[in-house]
Amino acid sequence: MKQEDPAQLWSVCLSELRGMMPAQTFATWFERTRGHNVTPEKFTIEVPNPFSGERMLKRFHDKISQVVTTQLGRQVVIDYHIFEGNSQIIPVLTDLPSYVTDRADRADREQLAAGEAETDNLYDNYTFENFVVGECNDFAHAASLAVVKSPGQQTFNPLVIYGGVGLGKTHLAQAIAHESKRLGTVDRSRYVTSEIFYNEFIESIQEKKTKEFAQTYRNVDLLIVDDIQFFCKGHKDRTQEEFFHTFDVLRQKGKQIVLTSDRIPKELSGLEERLVSRFEWGLLADMKPPDYETREAILQKKADKDGLSLSPDVIAYIADRVASNIRELEGAVLSLLAYASLSHCDITIEVAKRVLSNKIRRKQRSVGMEDIQKAAAGHYGVSVEDLAAKTRKKHVVAARQAAMYLCRDMTRASLKDIGAVFGKRDHTTVIHACQTVKKLLLHDESLQEDLDKIRNSLS
Repeated sequence: MKQEDPAQLWSVCLSELRGMMPAQTFATWFERTRGHNVTPEKFTIEVPNPFSGERMLKRFHDKISQVVTTQLGRQVVIDYHIFEGNSQIIPVLTDLPSYVTDRADRADREQLAAGEAETDNLYDNYTFENFVVGECNDFAHAASLAVVKSPGQQTFNPLVIYGGVGLGKTHLAQAIAHESKRLGTVDRSRYVTSEIFYNEFIESIQEKKTKEFAQTYRNVDLLIVDDIQFFCKGHKDRTQEEFFHTFDVLRQKGKQIVLTSDRIPKELSGLEERLVSRFEWGLLADMKPPDYETREAILQKKADKDGLSLSPDVIAYIADRVASNIRELEGAVLSLLAYASLSHCDITIEVAKRVLSNKIRRKQRSVGMEDIQKAAAGHYGVSVEDLAAKTRKKHVVAARQAAMYLCRDMTRASLKDIGAVFGKRDHTTVIHACQTVKKLLLHDESLQEDLDKIRNSLS
């Protein structure tokens, strides 16, 4: 980054922050802010008054710090100063009088008065329109759309979306809330994280308002709880009991429940068995890491949305090296966007390599089809020659199809090239093998474990 202009830097940060919160929230707290100064160790943001400064510190600091760090490529101290007139800069106090913070908290609570739905905590860009569908998430995506169209149906109530970090679970959950509101398929919806549910429940106990708490959560048509694995941390027996009763009341009323988790419910250690049982009453939809084609599509969509021109070779470079989750893919695009905005230059493959050198892992070695054949043959107890032979023995066919699938997923080889190394088979044979494996993965967990072990042996 040749020059770091605070105004330009903050402008780029605001563009990202705008998509991380409701439009009204952004307009209230961010439109009258500006970047004042940036040094190697510190970034100073100007705010219009002490109240705004306190809200930045208390409510938005983590988001701001995350975005600024992403744009600069390093961690810095974030300072909030009050801009008075044209010259005077006054540091924001971190210990404002209690009546100020109480007023802010009360204002937040008043927005969520009894009977109102809580959907103002949704990210504006977490919609179905902005969600990239691939083989890794198409089932969860279809299930989410079904919930919107026919909320409360027992077949998918609850809908539990599970998968690793950064795969788009929160995006889908919030897309359900957005689309349900847009189409009017539910009158009142509420989206919260499990941590918010826990904190509000504890507060209701302290303030002797547990009845009001129960009414808030049980008088909705759609309840979405994100990251339910938080219920398993520490001693949250009373919270789990409260959620158990909330769950039962809503389902008996025919109201829709959507949950997200980093694991399938039965693997959540510390979650009460009765909750595990109820979570499995409906539909479980898993989300896997994006395949190569989906990674390319995600990168292209993010770049287009942000107005960043990326050549096919730059997109291929990132997609080939960032394979773990969507969050890292989008973070790479944001880094390039910041560089392009501040340096006023095009993003070439050389620039991308330099800017992203500290963000994406270098491939330790290129995995080829021969490597995959050897790993698959060893795992299944057959020879590499067997994979290319004409034999139709069941265990050899299974090994061959798995190897073909991994060649398609882990390399950029064409169908024709893959078929050639497996005994000069036709490309249609490769297509059939890949389709067979994909269908089996929908219900065969042992096959997924086999593929994961082969992948790990190649890393």
